[in-house]
Amino acid sequence: MQAPADSQCAYHPGTLAANICGRCGSFICVVCSSVTGSGVFCPRCHTPTLARGSRGARFVANLIDSFVVGLPAMALFFVGLGLMAAAGKGGERAEDLLPLAMMGGMVVGLGIGLAVQIVMQVKYGQSVGKRLFKLKVVRTDGSPVELWRIILLRNVALQVAAQLCGFVGIVDALMIFGAEERCLHDLIAETIVIDVSADG
Repeated sequence: MQAPADSQCAYHPGTLAANICGRCGSFICVVCSSVTGSGVFCPRCHTPTLARGSRGARFVANLIDSFVVGLPAMALFFVGLGLMAAAGKGGERAEDLLPLAMMGGMVVGLGIGLAVQIVMQVKYGQSVGKRLFKLKVVRTDGSPVELWRIILLRNVALQVAAQLCGFVGIVDALMIFGAEERCLHDLIAETIVIDVSADG
């Protein structure tokens, strides 16, 4: 379906929209339009194939995602550590406050990393690592997965369970070697990881 005249692309503000996504209704430009036999879809809603992503690609993508979330926190932590070392002769008050600054830096850094991932999920339906390796998390029927499902069911629920029982994390990782190639968090969230490399 063609977009109304003068409407702008939801993914590229300032660019005129050419079509309307057949699934979510977003206005999209020509670059963002993926034409299939069942309609025209935006980058988030387009799922060209349900071929499972390879275990190797998923592992490396997950590793990259861990760095994206963790590196800003670690960087700001060490900045705080450096400041504390530099202020070692600044008196007891400086030594009391700087550990709090270090922890605050870690929290801010973690927030930055998570914010980057959330923006990527909202815009493309993919984390940084999965976008680099052309992987996408979708519902088992191929439809887009909701952001709350990714955050709460694929991540938070499993992390809480792993804190209560460390064995849960091991089971989650090993389940990828099963016939369905789905980790425990995929079963909880009713998702699969697919290869979208055919999308170009």
